[in-house]
Amino acid sequence: MTIDRRSLLKGALALPAAAALPSLFARALLGAEPGGRILVLVQLDGGNDGLNTVVPVDDDGYHRARPGLAIARDQVVRLADGHPGLHPSLAALRGAWDDAALGVVQGVGYPDASRSHFTSTDVWHTARTEPQPRWTGWVGRALDRTARGDVPALYLDPGPLSLALVGERIVVPSVADAGRFRVRGDPNLLGGLVERPREGDALEYIRRSARQAYRVAARIESVLSGDTGRDRYPATDLALRLWQIARMAQAGLPARVYAVRLTGFDTHARQAPAHAALLKTLGDALGAFHADLKKNGLAERVLTMTYSEFGRRVRENRSLGTDHGAAAPMLLMSGGLRGGFHGEHPSLTDLEDGDLRHKIDFRQVYATILERWLEVESQPILGQAYRPLGFL
Repeated sequence: MTIDRRSLLKGALALPAAAALPSLFARALLGAEPGGRILVLVQLDGGNDGLNTVVPVDDDGYHRARPGLAIARDQVVRLADGHPGLHPSLAALRGAWDDAALGVVQGVGYPDASRSHFTSTDVWHTARTEPQPRWTGWVGRALDRTARGDVPALYLDPGPLSLALVGERIVVPSVADAGRFRVRGDPNLLGGLVERPREGDALEYIRRSARQAYRVAARIESVLSGDTGRDRYPATDLALRLWQIARMAQAGLPARVYAVRLTGFDTHARQAPAHAALLKTLGDALGAFHADLKKNGLAERVLTMTYSEFGRRVRENRSLGTDHGAAAPMLLMSGGLRGGFHGEHPSLTDLEDGDLRHKIDFRQVYATILERWLEVESQPILGQAYRPLGFL
């Protein structure tokens, strides 16, 4: 019997975390040395309304387009004269801004943007816009090129692994609860089950990974066994996962990339209260994360990036919501970046089919992070050269 390696690994990803663990540990992104830089990806799943996140509150066109949804001028969080403000629910990010650790990249998107959740999410995760099968993610390809060590990355979410983290050689675990991250069973038995060289190198890869999984899982469980600093975070799932990331980073776990997800941003109707609650969850969790990292001397080592598959339409709809759009801002947070606004806010009058025109290709953001944060050549990963931006 022959086993296709891709099919085997995709099957492992579909299993519950504990059952799949033997196949889920490989090597670290850029080495396992303590003190290395860490990237944290925060996906805003559903298409976040960028106009009500980074708010052009002084633009009269904004208020005309959104008579029911516009944020009032006296409610926005003002960051800098002559620039948009933040939604009031993001007030907890003021501390990061005052520390010059918050960057706002405006008008991010890609040409001929899809308004399909599935297609556009795949585009953002793979950095591929061509209409062809997309099998690997931009981070996964970086892992493939640079991996060594025990743990490449962690995806902290109950859902399937983010495509952004999928590579050809490296497999990253999708873990619903890192605090209960353990392997069940006998490592020798699990290794022996796949010790069949005639069935191909994929099974040999699984066998070697099984024994690594036990050692690393025990370390993660030990790191998260206490509640050090947990009371300084909000009582939300997102905040819990960011607290776990902070503890693992502080303990020197060799993972260089972590990814989390906040769902619910497909706000077609009665958007205002739902979006405000989502942004408060995001802002409060990120604010606590920044304060924690700063307190423990980690703020300059950790770069956090938010992204969503698309923004929303400029005009509100008849249900006091917003429909699928195109360009939107990205938030970046780190003591090691150049804080402030990057790029121009898109025009609210020069639209493309009712949507904001993107000013910055999202792959420029990726290229900047790959080249200047993870220190890996971006062109082979992204398929072509993209001009880096100035936030790093």
